[in-house]
Amino acid sequence: MQKLTKKYTLLLFKSALVSSLIYGFAVFQSLDKLVKNEVAQFHLVTKSIQDYKSTLYILGVLFEAQIAANKGEEVGYPLFDKGRVYLLNPGEPLTHNERVVSMTAQRMFNSMPELALGKEYLLYYRSYEGMKILASHAFGLTNTNVNEVFSKKICLESFKCSKYASQEDLDNRIVVSDIYRDNVTNKAVITISSPVYDEFGMIGDVNADVYLDKFPFLYNKQYFSTRSEIGREIIIEDTRYPFHQSAHAERTQVDDRLSIVYKIPYSKIVVDSLWIYFSMVALFFYVVIRLDELKVKREKLKLAELAIKLDELTGLYNRAILRDSGIKYAIEKKGLAVIVIDGDKLKLINDNYGHHVGDEAIVYIARCMRQCFRESDYLIRSGGDEFLVLLPGCGLQTAERLANTLSQTIRSKTFGANDLTLDISFGVTVLQEKESLSSAIKRADALLYQVKRNKA
Repeated sequence: MQKLTKKYTLLLFKSALVSSLIYGFAVFQSLDKLVKNEVAQFHLVTKSIQDYKSTLYILGVLFEAQIAANKGEEVGYPLFDKGRVYLLNPGEPLTHNERVVSMTAQRMFNSMPELALGKEYLLYYRSYEGMKILASHAFGLTNTNVNEVFSKKICLESFKCSKYASQEDLDNRIVVSDIYRDNVTNKAVITISSPVYDEFGMIGDVNADVYLDKFPFLYNKQYFSTRSEIGREIIIEDTRYPFHQSAHAERTQVDDRLSIVYKIPYSKIVVDSLWIYFSMVALFFYVVIRLDELKVKREKLKLAELAIKLDELTGLYNRAILRDSGIKYAIEKKGLAVIVIDGDKLKLINDNYGHHVGDEAIVYIARCMRQCFRESDYLIRSGGDEFLVLLPGCGLQTAERLANTLSQTIRSKTFGANDLTLDISFGVTVLQEKESLSSAIKRADALLYQVKRNKA
């Protein structure tokens, strides 16, 4: 069990290592694409802000022109039935300028209804004259909330009112707030304001609260604002990711004194795609397990095939090896020498000492054969006390020398409990061009029996 656990742990480690290499390369290749995609979405935000700036600038100038044109003129009713008016002091009537703005807004909403219907923003006029809010649609504002809209403290904290803006912002006629959490909707909002003047000074401002949840990629982002002598900076980042300080920073200048910086953590692509990594590990783990099982099966099959080709007594090959592809390759490419071997007078040993001693003699010959020939040679027990040696790439003289060496080795030692000696006879030949192996073996056999007759 412990061995099996160690084996699977090693396979898991290999799977994780391969997956890490592939995953790391993929992350490196995808990093630039991730950054470009995030930057493109961020530019949609900044473009929307620029578009709202242009719209509010035009609305502010239009309201001023209408106020100037209707100075001293009676403004009729009904007014602003497509929007909603919120009053700081309930029951207080609209001032003349507020009525002009309301009438102008009503005409605009009739000709351009999309201004009032936009759900991703809230368009409203904030009157500093009568402390009223003229909104494009209702949004659940209470008296407390109305008071906050005119609060100097809150306006200064987030820069969402023209009344308390810097002279430089007022000269540009556009004020862009920090990103803050709206008390009514609890959404992340950025407010863009444009002041409205009459001859006595600022009487109000026209505003657009842009809800950032219209941009899904900003979900779960954090917003930080910094101020310095050279202006303000809004930082958008995602602090959920480890090492989020290491990030690509994309900066857009909204106006002369405000820039928005979007930070994209490099660890984002790693964390967001970890499921891919673990899927790869699981897949590779499954594959390597299957490959390992296949390898084991192949080894078992190889051993089984080898067992079929082995002689049970000596451990040498049997005649089944003659069909091996390695021998066929040697015949075609390298050439082949053939040695046929036969034990001398083994019948006398069997008769005098028994067949078990005869088996010891056969094992002894096989042991001596292993000592004298190469591992790449084919050592075969062809039957009884008969042996066959096939030597790939070997010439006739070398084969004859090896056969003589084998004969001397066998004669030089004794075997068994009775210290018996043994000798062999052999026939040596080489395979001729286009000759079959069986033909060469027959020729070596003939040479062998010639030797035996000479000995007799």
